[in-house]
Amino acid sequence: MTTSRETIRINEKRFLEDFSRLTRDGATPEGGLNRPALSEAHLAARATFRNMIQERGFSVREDTAGNLSACHTLPETGKPVLLLGSHLDSVANGGRFDGALGVAAAFEVLQVMRDNGADSEMPVEVIDFTDEEGTWVSLLGSRAMSGQLTQKDLTNPRGDPEAFQQALERAGLSISGLLDAARPADSLQAYLELHIEQGTRLERSETDIGVVTGMVGIHMFLITFLGQSNHAGTTPMNKRRDAALGAAEFCLMVQKTVMDNYPDCVATVGRMDFSPGAFNIVANRVTVFMELRSEDPTRAGALEQALRETSLNTSAKFGLKVDFQHLESVAERKMAPTIVEHFESSVDLLGLSSRRLPSLAGHDAQSMATLCPAGLIFVPSAGGFSHSFREYTPWEACVEGANVLLHTAMQLLKPSE
Repeated sequence: MTTSRETIRINEKRFLEDFSRLTRDGATPEGGLNRPALSEAHLAARATFRNMIQERGFSVREDTAGNLSACHTLPETGKPVLLLGSHLDSVANGGRFDGALGVAAAFEVLQVMRDNGADSEMPVEVIDFTDEEGTWVSLLGSRAMSGQLTQKDLTNPRGDPEAFQQALERAGLSISGLLDAARPADSLQAYLELHIEQGTRLERSETDIGVVTGMVGIHMFLITFLGQSNHAGTTPMNKRRDAALGAAEFCLMVQKTVMDNYPDCVATVGRMDFSPGAFNIVANRVTVFMELRSEDPTRAGALEQALRETSLNTSAKFGLKVDFQHLESVAERKMAPTIVEHFESSVDLLGLSSRRLPSLAGHDAQSMATLCPAGLIFVPSAGGFSHSFREYTPWEACVEGANVLLHTAMQLLKPSE
């Protein structure tokens, strides 16, 4: 027999209005978003979220890492918090759905639970994490909350350290505050997140919901090829120590190595910096920014070693020196099996389809899994587009995902029998 709890659904109109409001700041003419973490557009989006929290009668919480939350705290329950959320920052010229959809869905779940009195057992919190996208430090806010940030992470950001310091000051944050934002493990019951898939597995299989079992490890490197500057017109081709040649061949070998021997991994060269960087000077330095991803840390380590050897062979071939530097890693994580089962139970209740699958991208749930049981679900991405203005998920799919998030949260909030 269906109970009133089982018939509860999100308010689709309010959900759409809130999502639209949360995707206005930093909107681009093409229909995407441009709000890198701690930029003026990102801070404007956070101000919008803060206003929404207060308008709806929830309390605002902001920690020393800048993580911004809507809280519905119950009187002296002594219960750990059920945390739901995602992020409002974007990559440069990204899409509307990545992150913002998860915040809007979590906020709608919070409102529905209050509307229906389904949150009677423990406090609930909806969070917008700082810099999930890694403009400065990958998964910055969730790593701060879970106690995983180090001084080294913050003094060696992805961007210029001085610019990072200025961005922190603009947001009213500090290095010391970021390092002091960890929460006790017993303060959280669980963390739930909804996100777009950013791939085509759900769309191709015509599946409504992806229930994530775990996330790949992500490993970032700087490989610098060192040659000798010289005149581009008067230096014969066979007498050059051209760092550009070493870097170019290395990039091709990255693809070949992965495809031939590590098809279960991926590797990406996302940027190359040339010095002196002029038409008429042979490059004496080229820095390659490379990332590896794998579910298996042993395989990731083997691929790293293979590419280190490739960089040495390539540099020797062109008379260069090479420096292969490990920059940062985010470890692979498993999602909590009990939450995976709760998600699947909610999918069944709602008459939807689901499949278990790993996440090939990093998410805040990856950090939170070190602090409390964590779970993540995906909704389909049309054409697999993400980090692009083409990013899109049909609204009916967004609604389905939000309802799965709602019913999973209510399972966790359900009074003990």
